[in-house]
Amino acid sequence: MRPNEKRKIFYRMFSASLLSILLFLAGCTGQNTPVEDVPLDGETLALQWQYASGSAINKHPLRIADVVVFVPHDGTLTAVDALTGELRWQIDSPVDVWERSYTTNGKSIFIGLEGGKFTAIDARSGKIRWEVDLGIDVQVSPLVVGDTLYIPTTFVGPGLDSDPNKKATFFVLNIDDGQELWSFETDNYILQTPTLFGDVIYVGGSYYAPDIEIDEGGPMRVYALDAKSGTPIWEYEALDGFIKRMYATEHTVSYIAYQDFVNGIDTQTGELSWRRDTGNWVPSMLGVEDTAYFGSANTLVYAFDTTSGDIRWKHNILVGTFNYVMGSPVHVQDDLYFLTQHGDIMALSRSDGSLLWHISTGITPRDGLTVSGGWLYFGDIDGIVYGYASGN
Repeated sequence: MRPNEKRKIFYRMFSASLLSILLFLAGCTGQNTPVEDVPLDGETLALQWQYASGSAINKHPLRIADVVVFVPHDGTLTAVDALTGELRWQIDSPVDVWERSYTTNGKSIFIGLEGGKFTAIDARSGKIRWEVDLGIDVQVSPLVVGDTLYIPTTFVGPGLDSDPNKKATFFVLNIDDGQELWSFETDNYILQTPTLFGDVIYVGGSYYAPDIEIDEGGPMRVYALDAKSGTPIWEYEALDGFIKRMYATEHTVSYIAYQDFVNGIDTQTGELSWRRDTGNWVPSMLGVEDTAYFGSANTLVYAFDTTSGDIRWKHNILVGTFNYVMGSPVHVQDDLYFLTQHGDIMALSRSDGSLLWHISTGITPRDGLTVSGGWLYFGDIDGIVYGYASGN
């Protein structure tokens, strides 16, 4: 094959990976006391408030104690009262706030800013606790475990001068002051939200390999690293394309990526244990104990055994036409909740996948939902954030 033909194939692969990144990049008292999660009552669940942000909500809001935090597409970090929807505070940064990069430990919000800055903000007041300059942009959510932040970075993504030749670094910071504990330079140009089990942290993403010819997907790599030191344990490579979500258990690292498969990597050897067809693309995944839950664009919701790769159950969404799960399901006790592309709020039994209840809202969401303290929150394409709770 001539060099210019190879370049054309690579840039088709690169464009597909960038598109998937754009789509998939598609938790008042004196203290931030934890909010108890209780199952939702579908018979009385009703809209309690809504807040118009003015710009599309591309990532689900987070409830943090008595506030709900979100970033509209215009980049204004916003907190509203969790019970009334009234504005608490806003931060209109002079640089872009990456709208899908925020996460929380229940007290602070951690979020990436344009130009490689990363900051911690007090959830109640909106005041900056600390800020560090990583030098590389953070466009997806970090992982918070105890007093440690595990932060993926990227050189390719929306709003960036994308360069797949560069190497993304995986940063590990102290949650209290932002001090670096260790870092690891990868050979990937983009990293996805990591997953941790025991003393091993797993992080993956896409890497540059223009000589590899593939119509769908592209080169990807997962690293297993010692969580305390960053020492590499093994690497796994495949051609599944941009990784959307990973989930680790004692025996398996499960992941979904651009290709329409769910995969399991053996945690001891770093080799593929199993691979199952999902029937269509999958936006995200929820892992609970040894089960992975996700929805496919073929209207099916699945529960997979992460050790064997066997299907435990599947549920067909019969409400509407071509109606599928947005983002990741969430769970409270034995209930599994999710939002569909047609705006249906649905609840299934986590044990067998049977339908418990559903509510049609007519709203068009861009991502999934958050459930916390008997409340349910999500945003829509028009920038409205909704708070649902029991009608009484």
